[in-house]
Amino acid sequence: MVQQIKADKEYTLAALVMQVADILVKTRERELLPQNLSATAAEILFLLDALGEGITPAKIGRMMLREPHTVTQILIRMESHGLVKRTKNMERKNQIRITLTAKGEKARKQAMKLDGTTGILAGLSVVQQKQLKATLTALKEAGRKELHLSPKALLWP
Repeated sequence: MVQQIKADKEYTLAALVMQVADILVKTRERELLPQNLSATAAEILFLLDALGEGITPAKIGRMMLREPHTVTQILIRMESHGLVKRTKNMERKNQIRITLTAKGEKARKQAMKLDGTTGILAGLSVVQQKQLKATLTALKEAGRKELHLSPKALLWP
């Protein structure tokens, strides 16, 4: 018998959204494990490819809603694995630019081929996927406003 936990509707809904997010992240982590790549590192590889050369750790952090020190530690680990290169900006000495290496590009391509999360989402009809996208976009916008983030902060997805 499933135990019912008493909670208000909004809390229950928020818990469900977080639970689904956790399932998607765990699925992604599991399929990236053979590549020795975390879901966060795979997302950074994708962002570097999508946004072009020379993106800063600060911009990566803003787009992923991560603290700068967290992104820096992930980038240091990725650099030690040869996936990215961190270079000081010659114009602004205190600023670091991140570029994707050939090994990082190969890892990005492999990571994009994996389909565990795609398989989960494929269980939804096209109409359900469109509805989910619209709902998640509305939630993201409400959250952006709640956190007082710039409209430019969460450009993707």
